[in-house]
This record gives sequence, structure tokens and C-alpha cells, in this order.
Amino acid sequence: MFNNIHTQGLDVLEGESRLSWPVLEDTLAAEGDEISLDLTPGAADPAVDPVRTYLRQMAAAPLLSREGEVEIAKRIERGKLSSMKALSRSPLVILQILAMGEDLKLGLRPIQRTVVFDEEEDVTDEMLKRRVDEVTGRIGELRERYEKRLQLAKQLEELNPKEAKTKSKKFRRLRYQLCREIVQASLIVRRIQFTNLEWKRLGDRLRKAADVMEGLERQAAALTKKIALTKS
Repeated sequence: MFNNIHTQGLDVLEGESRLSWPVLEDTLAAEGDEISLDLTPGAADPAVDPVRTYLRQMAAAPLLSREGEVEIAKRIERGKLSSMKALSRSPLVILQILAMGEDLKLGLRPIQRTVVFDEEEDVTDEMLKRRVDEVTGRIGELRERYEKRLQLAKQLEELNPKEAKTKSKKFRRLRYQLCREIVQASLIVRRIQFTNLEWKRLGDRLRKAADVMEGLERQAAALTKKIALTKS
């Protein structure tokens, strides 16, 4: 049996170990020093490396020139101005601003979250009161313009249909005055300098109202169609 084991290249030690324990420890330590593990990460696969993919996409996009940056900034400003004009001419937005003015007078709305403040300006109680008076004063002007707008719109509705159809002098005068009041009210709203958050809130309210009106119009159209079918 031992001969078979020897033929397999194995040594069989009979009795106690021929190596003392200290010598065996030194041997194992020497062998352990020769073992080295390569723990450095391997090269990432370019096909799945997100950093390489991002850099590749960035390199494919052309860089903006100085003129391009200026043009984009102008387009952003034009878009912002158009949005503010559209919102400030909406009767629903004006009603929201009028209600906002009442809340400011009663102290139910903080002025700091309503309008823009200069970062270098010291915020004091006196300054806050002055800004509240300034904003509520402009909202008061807006109320006067809005009431005049309603009066002119009512006069246009009460005109003789013939005058409206022929666009008589009176019709053109009333329409001009109405358009002028709408523009003046829009300027007052934009001079108040609402924060971006307030503009967003006003826009959201207008969109929600438009969605409700659209739903009501669909319901009215469906009811009209149903009534027509029942009569036929």
C-alpha cells in the first residue's frame, strides 16, 4: 500500500513529523509571502461603461459659442415675457391677484414669498410694511382697471348687433378702450414683480381651470347629442 502511495508522488511520514513546529511555521510564512493577489479592477467594458457612454455623447454634441449662448438667453427671456403677458391678461389670474392683495392686507400671506426682494437689501419690519403697502397699492390700481374692463365689455355686449357687425365708430371706440385697459392691467401685474413660484402657481391655477372648462364642454356636447338623438 505504501509502495502505491509512493508511486503517486506522495511521502508518508511515520510517527512524529520530521519538521519541528517552529520550522514548519517559518516554511508556511515563507510560502505565504510568495503568494500575491491582483486586486486591481479590470478594464471596464466600453459597451456597458456609463462614464464612457456619457463622455462619448458629450463629445458628439457641438459646443455653444458665445453668440449661441446669447441667442438662447434671449429666447428664454422672450418666452418668459410671452408667458407673463398671457397670464397677466387672463381674468382668472387677475381675480387671483386681487384675492392675494386682500390676504396681504390682512397679514394672511407673507410678502417675502410673494414678490422678489433684493438680496443686498436688509429685511426689516419697516421695509416689509413698505413693500406690502407698495404691492397692495398696485393691486388697488389693478382692481380699478379690471372694473373698467368689465364695464367696457358689458357695453360692447349691449351694442346693437348691427353696429357690431358693421364695426361702427362706437364699436371701434369701445373695443379700443377695452384693449387699452387689458394692456394697462397687464403692465400693472408685471410691475408687481412676483416670484417665479407665484407665477408658476398662477399658471397652474389657470391650467386647472382650463381643464375643468374643457371637461364641462365635453359633457355639454355629449348632452346636446343625447338630446338630439331622443328627439329624432
